[in-house]
Amino acid sequence: MQTQTPTIRITLFEGEKLVREEVFTQKTIRVGKAGQAHLRLNDPNVSRQHCVIEIGDSGEVRLTDLESTNGTLVNGVKVSQAVLRPGDEVQIGDTKLRLDFEQAAEGAAADAFFAPPSAQDQSTAKVGLETALLWGEKVLQAKYFPEGTSLSIGSEPGVDFFIPPDVIGADRIEFIKPDGHQFLVDVSSPKIEGDFLVEGKIVRLPEMQRREQIEQGKWARIDLKTRARLKFGDFTILLGLTHLPQAPKTSWWKKFNMREHMYLILSLILHLLFLIMVTLVPEEQLKAVRDPYEKHTQALKKIQVAMLERKVEEDKKKAEEAKKLADAQKPSTELAVHVEDKPTSKLVPEDLTEKNKKIADTALTRVMGNQQDLLNQVLDAAGPGLGGGMMGIRVIGDRGLDAELALGLDAFGGTLGGGGGGGFRGTGAWGGGGEFGPADLRGISGLSKSDAEGAASKIKFKGGGEPVVYVGATDVSGELDKETVRRYIQTKMDQVRWCYQQEVQKNPDLAGQVKIEWIILPTGKVTAVRVGVSSLSNLAVEQCLVSRVATWQFPSPKGGGTVKVSYPFIFRVTGGK
Repeated sequence: MQTQTPTIRITLFEGEKLVREEVFTQKTIRVGKAGQAHLRLNDPNVSRQHCVIEIGDSGEVRLTDLESTNGTLVNGVKVSQAVLRPGDEVQIGDTKLRLDFEQAAEGAAADAFFAPPSAQDQSTAKVGLETALLWGEKVLQAKYFPEGTSLSIGSEPGVDFFIPPDVIGADRIEFIKPDGHQFLVDVSSPKIEGDFLVEGKIVRLPEMQRREQIEQGKWARIDLKTRARLKFGDFTILLGLTHLPQAPKTSWWKKFNMREHMYLILSLILHLLFLIMVTLVPEEQLKAVRDPYEKHTQALKKIQVAMLERKVEEDKKKAEEAKKLADAQKPSTELAVHVEDKPTSKLVPEDLTEKNKKIADTALTRVMGNQQDLLNQVLDAAGPGLGGGMMGIRVIGDRGLDAELALGLDAFGGTLGGGGGGGFRGTGAWGGGGEFGPADLRGISGLSKSDAEGAASKIKFKGGGEPVVYVGATDVSGELDKETVRRYIQTKMDQVRWCYQQEVQKNPDLAGQVKIEWIILPTGKVTAVRVGVSSLSNLAVEQCLVSRVATWQFPSPKGGGTVKVSYPFIFRVTGGK
């Protein structure tokens, strides 16, 4: 139960103009134009008995509208009754009241702060600063700082807590410095808001300043009686001292945990069994597991073998038919004349057609047999971009064993240049392709038809060259590995190339490097996109890159942290005469 009535400070404004400030210590405050009102207002839109502010035994501050003519608004919402918090604004007629008071830290309000340290011998326990960085309700980082250490925030390398510069108004702020067994926190930034938990009371930052508890107009002291909850936009920093618990003095035998060691022994046995199993598995099977495209390569080789076997059989049949034909022509010249006089006989055109087809199949088989190494290199270089659907090998033949094997090859079945995901749908501006297909053969996602046509068919470069984009040394720090970021950006390289192609049409000699830097939030969205270093000296390309990167959606970082990315793109025109 509340034993002492809190002091309520009410600041009056007419529009944005400060009128006066009044302080009340009683439990009931009547507001209106009447002479008996505790807070009397000379406002024609205020009723004589407009509203009343009451303080309950629990310390709760409640406002009740007394059926006034124009009503009462709390934080812009019309209410008949509402519980007030420190910092709330009450609109009565044309007058605005801003309330500030101490609030008992009970219930949900106390949960927003760190729990105070438990009672113990402070003369022997070590004290440190317990901190946490929140983005909305999600905890991004939590750290413990021992005595004598400091804490910095911002976006520069080496800061303890990363917060975008547009949120705190600077690239780096030395936020906390040590002061003996205590810490001082910098609250001078105009973008900072928050409150403090002082001996069980919640006190807002403006009230701390009025009480002259902000040292040198800048530093708020964090001790065992004072904890802080400070906000920069959507980011919240929790601060509080805590005791470092001392390890109990026990013998090594008492520290031995039989249950934990049993789990360790069981884990070692399972790992040993796994290693034995891996040793006994044939090497070819392990290779197939490591390389998911090995089975496709083996299938292609089987097709080639089947084609060679078919060629041998066809050559054997061809020799037999030639021999029979020669034997049939020898007995009499009349048969030869009879054949020559009947050129429309079906025997001659069918024989020539079949013979031409066999010659074509034989030539194709020889070419594919001689180019086996080249085919293997193409499969290895293509990687996952050749998976699924349309990069088939039906060109080997339309019928027979080779076609059946080709159609059963999962990712390699189908025909070259159709619809569907994964494979090549053509090399034009409107080519399809899967998410991880080669970037230069897929459509330019995110662009209009006219834009894409300009990128693919309307560009003429000096000397017949071709614009290309390379990637320099990248820097990725956070809970996403560099390879994941690289693979995602490769799927967006058509957008990067588009930005360059638009300007290289105007200036064929345009070349250089642009390093783009951005932040990946815990949701995977991109923020704080900017140009780090640029030798391209072309504002249109740089602005285009920034606008495209800002639309990207990466996978969510592990653990909900943020990721800083520095990615250099190198532009030049290659080829030509």
